[in-house]
Amino acid sequence: MKVTICMGSKCTLMGANSIYDAVELIRESICGPESELCSAENLEIELSHCLDYCKNKESGQVAPVVLIDDEIIFKATAQEVSEKIINKLKI
Repeated sequence: MKVTICMGSKCTLMGANSIYDAVELIRESICGPESELCSAENLEIELSHCLDYCKNKESGQVAPVVLIDDEIIFKATAQEVSEKIINKLKI
């Protein structure tokens, strides 16, 4: 699973750092070396300078933006992203 977190200025101001911290915590605690649920290789974290969703004036306030595989999450929270990752890992 690939998690891409936008770290552009708007997303960072709106909480992207806390989302990154939460995803890192999942990778360290759930996807550890002895985990049966997943391995660290199964959870790839990518930080993007900007995903360009905020530049679309029609979309309004969307920050922070996170992609989990191909699913876009607008106005993402650390809790929402964590729950989605854990649910996908259980499958």
